[in-house]
Amino acid sequence: MQAHYDAIVIGLGAMGSAALYQLAQRGAIVLGIDQFHPPHTLGSSHGESRITRLAIGEGAPYVPFAQRSHTIWRELEAESGTPLLTLSGGLIVGPQQNSAQFHGQRDFVAHSAAVAEQFGIEHGVWDASTVRHQWPQLRISDAEYAYYEPTGGIVAVEGAIATQLQLAQVRGARVRFDERFIKYVPDGQGVAVTTTQGVYYADKVVLTAGPWLAGLLPTHLASALHIYRQAIYWFEAADPRAFHSDHFPFVIWLGNTQEEFFTIFPYTQGGTIGAKVLTEEYLTTVMPNTMDRTVYAHEVERMYQDFVRRRVNGILPRCLKTSVCLYTNTPDEHFIIDFHPDSERVIVASPCSGHGFKHSAAIGEALAQLTLIGKSTLDCSHFAFARVAHTK
Repeated sequence: MQAHYDAIVIGLGAMGSAALYQLAQRGAIVLGIDQFHPPHTLGSSHGESRITRLAIGEGAPYVPFAQRSHTIWRELEAESGTPLLTLSGGLIVGPQQNSAQFHGQRDFVAHSAAVAEQFGIEHGVWDASTVRHQWPQLRISDAEYAYYEPTGGIVAVEGAIATQLQLAQVRGARVRFDERFIKYVPDGQGVAVTTTQGVYYADKVVLTAGPWLAGLLPTHLASALHIYRQAIYWFEAADPRAFHSDHFPFVIWLGNTQEEFFTIFPYTQGGTIGAKVLTEEYLTTVMPNTMDRTVYAHEVERMYQDFVRRRVNGILPRCLKTSVCLYTNTPDEHFIIDFHPDSERVIVASPCSGHGFKHSAAIGEALAQLTLIGKSTLDCSHFAFARVAHTK
């Protein structure tokens, strides 16, 4: 093995694989370490697909990351021949009044439209009858309306991770899978990284350990990270073609309470033929190594009766498969992309709160730039540690 690296990336999921690829592309001598063999089903980056959209209702600072990520995914597709980005279009549905707060914003439909206007992103704001005419599968009420973005769609989760890891290795990156990280010790000369297999040395370390990140940070920083179990379901469709990405967009469905949140994903070639659906649960925090990964029959029944049956036509009660993933949340639901407060030799990324994957390709580029030159072409100032260090 190399005696000394320019950088070591700890955790090779969405953000880590992107950072490893971007570092290798820039000619850095780089090592990636993961306790599992990514892509895998034990963290936050799996489940076939993730939503992407350009007009980010969570806030304008995210938009350049989403736009850049789309560009990078197209570049990865061109080099690898692997389809990653499908522009199925995207629909965000919400009540016309009294919408609950979602990812830090009230009236997420209107806020998404305002961000689209600001950045010149093609979009429409539609009433319920227009939505029902376009997609009769959706049982939208007259008290609701929708934001539609044709440049929205889905990203192949496992494909994006595997492609970036493969292309990183083509460019000389080394990887160590199934190797558990133990500690890192920065000093004036670099950083020593200890794992179950040995000790490695680098100028810089990038921490992208997802739900395991809290275990790598001091208590006063780790206490701002909260991990939640999320169940994912795939239900059989009466007419599967009606939910294919050629005909059906992703749908983010908001209600008057956070508990009413509901998402529907289209499927693509090679994916599970049916409708992928999920809600978001923030009742009980979990630990990644001890979380219950079983999705129980009563959870499947609740998802179908309380969400699917009430809002969607043409989806049958039969659940084709389930999975569980982890959301790592900050109190304000925004990201952390910053140098470690105790050492500029350590860069930390926890793009979390359930809306990180769409930005991951660009975040990987930003992490590579922060590692190699100390600054990024994308503005990461909104995602500094300082704000969460005071929110405990």
